[in-house]
Amino acid sequence: MAAVTPVVLALDVGGTKVLGGLVTPAGEVLRTREASTAAPGGADPGLRTTRDVARRLAGDASGVGEVVAVGAGFPEYVRAGELRSHEVLAWTGQPAGLLAAVVPGVPCVVESDVRCGAIGEAVLGAGAGLRSVLYAAWGTGLSSTVVLDGRPLTGERGEAIALGELGVSSVVDAGWEGNLERYASGQGVAERYSALTGDAVRGAVDVARRAAGGDACAAAVLESAGRAVGTALGWLVAVLDPAAVVLGGGLGTATTPAADAARQAYDDTVARRPHPPSLIPARLGSRAGLIGAALAAVVQTRG
Repeated sequence: MAAVTPVVLALDVGGTKVLGGLVTPAGEVLRTREASTAAPGGADPGLRTTRDVARRLAGDASGVGEVVAVGAGFPEYVRAGELRSHEVLAWTGQPAGLLAAVVPGVPCVVESDVRCGAIGEAVLGAGAGLRSVLYAAWGTGLSSTVVLDGRPLTGERGEAIALGELGVSSVVDAGWEGNLERYASGQGVAERYSALTGDAVRGAVDVARRAAGGDACAAAVLESAGRAVGTALGWLVAVLDPAAVVLGGGLGTATTPAADAARQAYDDTVARRPHPPSLIPARLGSRAGLIGAALAAVVQTRG
């Protein structure tokens, strides 16, 4: 009789879509399914879609292997497997309980999406082979975490290393009020550009496109965001001293004035350190969170 391949049913749940997959304990993605969670309706937006993706993957597993765990990442603060915030998701129940019925009898591990992405990159991506990695996800939002020996540093309340929550008055435009995420995230970049020009844009992608076309205001907004992020990462290095800093997310890995400015500001900030860690781009792309959710489930269920 042929050996049955163990797989993790992994979910990367966001505010607008859910990416699901069947992933081996070694991080190989065997099947994927994706669906929009933005459709309105019901008390818990996206819950029905997330369950549907999970159920479809559970059905797919019959031709792939045996589901031994469910691992799911969510764009919220998570402590001990429970959502501790509802900034993005308006679900009224806890994910572990809501998803448990999809694959009865197997453990369900819930983590924050940034920790899942960090685990994926630290174990199998840009930080593979390093003992400690500071990971930042810089896209529509902005968040970060530290992975030490393959496990994320969560903090006492599940809120550790929140890069986007840093106050940035010393490194941004005079008179700015707000935190780093509001200033430098993809959403923040779009909002600041629109406020300066009066033009509505669809996120940082539109701003980057305008910058590439010669729009000086768009380039300036992106550069200012990059300087703020790069400087803040340098501050975290002074406190944490990781082996490397891995920068992921759409803004973190794209070729834009924002990414260029972030790298320069980071280099300037850590220049006086005797042995500053390298700032390196993430390698797993959009699957980092999915792979990390699977790895988190494997690690936590094995103890």
